[in-house]
Amino acid sequence: MSRQADPVLAVEQAGTAALSGLETEVEVALLFATPGHASEMPRLLEAAAAHLGTRKIVGATAHGVIGGGEELEGGHGLVIAALSGLHAEPFLLTDLAPEAPHVADELLARIEGGPRPEDLVVLLPDPRKVPLLSVLEDVRERLAPAVIVGAGAADPVLDRPLQWCGRELETGALAGVVLRGSRPPRVGVTQACRPATELMTVTRAQGHWVFELDGRPALEVYREAARGPLAEDLRRAASFVLAALPVDAAAPLEPGGYLVRNVAGFAVAEQALAIPEAVVVGDRIAFVVRDPESARGDLKAMLDRMAGGTPAAALYFDCCARGESFFGVPGLEAAYLSQALGDTPVAGMFGSCEIGPVGGRTELLTYTGVLALIE
Repeated sequence: MSRQADPVLAVEQAGTAALSGLETEVEVALLFATPGHASEMPRLLEAAAAHLGTRKIVGATAHGVIGGGEELEGGHGLVIAALSGLHAEPFLLTDLAPEAPHVADELLARIEGGPRPEDLVVLLPDPRKVPLLSVLEDVRERLAPAVIVGAGAADPVLDRPLQWCGRELETGALAGVVLRGSRPPRVGVTQACRPATELMTVTRAQGHWVFELDGRPALEVYREAARGPLAEDLRRAASFVLAALPVDAAAPLEPGGYLVRNVAGFAVAEQALAIPEAVVVGDRIAFVVRDPESARGDLKAMLDRMAGGTPAAALYFDCCARGESFFGVPGLEAAYLSQALGDTPVAGMFGSCEIGPVGGRTELLTYTGVLALIE
């Protein structure tokens, strides 16, 4: 990890720490940087290749970076994870069609002998240009039993997030790496919400718009879930009161049992609301509230479930809506990770979205943290 503004000094500081635990040459390096470094990324990547002794470097810009027990949001932040003792195939895919049918083909070509449980596929897309739902639909079945995780690249300053692989530097692309270790990776997902309602049935809908829930006006139900001042300020309520789509039939409103989606719009006259996914009559929806205390408890519970084993490294993909602004204190998640994982090095980023398994299926996630342990 480095806070240095100068790209060469940042690489020297972060790279030296990353190399300190390796006994063999670097097989691949994951490098995440804040947009403060964006203007000098070519110089930074050249310095990283020279310092690490490899051009197999893959990564993306992010809202912030995580590593070494710290979280750096904004400014100049850089984190490097240097890995050896496994096989790695980094990639950078450009000019993806809206339906993105060739992503799985491209990745399968990089997985020798076909996907295995030991494979960890890391995806770092530009969510403005990459059709993520189509990509995940394409890869989730065809890459099984490989594990898929990742986060959306971000640039809150210029809105031109960068992705890179070796000398190639792009925007609007999908960067990533296929990692094959000796044992299957372990992955956990932590969420930031608590249920504000029970599950309800959509009784009238059109496209992305929900008009009725359990026969009642959808916006009326939403205001009841928001309560108090939020019920009158729908713009502000949309930042806190979200839609939950169940994916686990056995425990649909337990942590890890549902997907969280923003409320994307309101139609007050029609008493309706919209979410980013199409809905039909008969679908089930609940409303959940972003809550720091619930998020802390869920993070600790996830780390407790993942205790044990001897992970060599950890990757953590966190939502940009978490961090200091959400928890009220800096570095909370990094501190929890350090306490739980001890000497295991951790590298991660605050992305614009997350990718990980929920209900046994790879999904596009929001407001979550996705932890992958490489053993």
